[in-house]
Amino acid sequence: MKTVMIICAGVILVIKPKVAFGQLSGSNTFEFQYGNLPYEENRDLTTSYDQLNIYYDYNNFSLYGRAEHFLSPYRERNYFQLTQKRAQYQDDHFNIRLGNFYETIGRGLLLRSYEIPGSVFEEDFYRTRYAFNQDVEGISAEFNHDFFDLQLVRGRPLFNPLPPNFEPDSLRRQALFEAVETNIFLSGDYSIGGAYMRVYENGARDFQEYGSLMFNGNLPLNFQLISEYAFNTETNLFNFGDNESYAFYTGLNYFYDTFGASLEYKNYNDFTLGSGFNNPPSLIKEHTYPVLNRSTHVLSTENETGIQIEAFYTFEDGHSLTANYTTAKNEVSRRFDYSEYFLEGSYKVNEFLTIKSFLDYANDEIKGQENRISTGVITEKLFDYTWSLTVDVQYQQFDSGFNENHPENYYASISINYIPDLTVSAIFEASTDPNLTDDPRTFDIEKDTRTWFGGNILYKINRTHTVEVFGGKRRGGPACTSGICYERLDFEGFELRVSSRF
Repeated sequence: MKTVMIICAGVILVIKPKVAFGQLSGSNTFEFQYGNLPYEENRDLTTSYDQLNIYYDYNNFSLYGRAEHFLSPYRERNYFQLTQKRAQYQDDHFNIRLGNFYETIGRGLLLRSYEIPGSVFEEDFYRTRYAFNQDVEGISAEFNHDFFDLQLVRGRPLFNPLPPNFEPDSLRRQALFEAVETNIFLSGDYSIGGAYMRVYENGARDFQEYGSLMFNGNLPLNFQLISEYAFNTETNLFNFGDNESYAFYTGLNYFYDTFGASLEYKNYNDFTLGSGFNNPPSLIKEHTYPVLNRSTHVLSTENETGIQIEAFYTFEDGHSLTANYTTAKNEVSRRFDYSEYFLEGSYKVNEFLTIKSFLDYANDEIKGQENRISTGVITEKLFDYTWSLTVDVQYQQFDSGFNENHPENYYASISINYIPDLTVSAIFEASTDPNLTDDPRTFDIEKDTRTWFGGNILYKINRTHTVEVFGGKRRGGPACTSGICYERLDFEGFELRVSSRF
């Protein structure tokens, strides 16, 4: 009842956003689904999910609240909860937050919380939908000065595989940490810093202690160096042995005019903090192409070393070229190697026509994929600055280490965009991969190829309201953004999403 009263009060105030003191704003996302999901008993399931965010600002003070609501035919899956709340004070030097917030210590070796905007997550065991995020619930105080900054944080990170209605709720935030971080700015080009963290788990009085050393510098000749070394305080400092607990990351960047390059190195061993609330740089090329995004390598902080090299160049006529090489070695139970070569080019034929293409070659021993070749061509044609046509064709093939097959993946889409309000798309996918997970009641083992076909319509009603409709079959699989990966489930049916800002 308390939650309902809070939401109703927020909705009433939204009718008149400018109140006597301060400014009220917010956003809402509503999603309705009718259709079939993998392993679901109800073959024509109807569900709805709603997320309401309310912001209130007055001078240096602000308040924030998020309510989430999920409704389905199964009572045990449903919930209506205030899932986030925050009070904050911020001025030129201080930033104090109490409640739910997102924070990163250093480069994420000790802590990285996150949210994937617009994402709605559903775990195939609990079958409850909710926002995909990993926040911290606690208190944070930060002081910034011209010569140094200092931050104190105490909180409980969210273990997001458990849904908001999971009981007992305390299991969603078992770990407790206390941390302090400081950075000293030696000049406009260099800074050194350090962090200290205590981690308590399962309510125990005992704790693990971790430290971190950081360096950032703008070097001569347009070079930039970023480094961080984190360690368990019981570890021998700078000892990278198999029995030690540490994480080391360093990156060297170079830029000149329209050319840029980077070289990064990682070395992580026995460095999973709590339920995994730390998230060091993965050093894996992040792809937006569907055939590559689903095939990405997921970082293991238990043991992984590797490098990533990338270079890009933009030509005077607007053409561009990007090359990337990534390699990783994982030795948790046995040794697994991952390597990937990626090349992407964009050619601007004229003001109205652009052609983009990519070629990727990879070996992924963990997934049993060898000699994986992926390629694609994306063509975008603009007509009279009022509408455009985009055709996207992608293909992937690899040798399967689990059998003698040579699975293939196909992706094709066509989109018509009436600038700037309407986009209509049709998407077709096919796969001959026998290792795909599917509903055992409908999967025909004699069928060599699985297919998905669906259509999207996205319409911007105005600057604050957007409607998106999907119909057909949509392929699931891993989806990765900013180094964070989560699993999307297959879906067949009708889906409606309405996004609003006020």
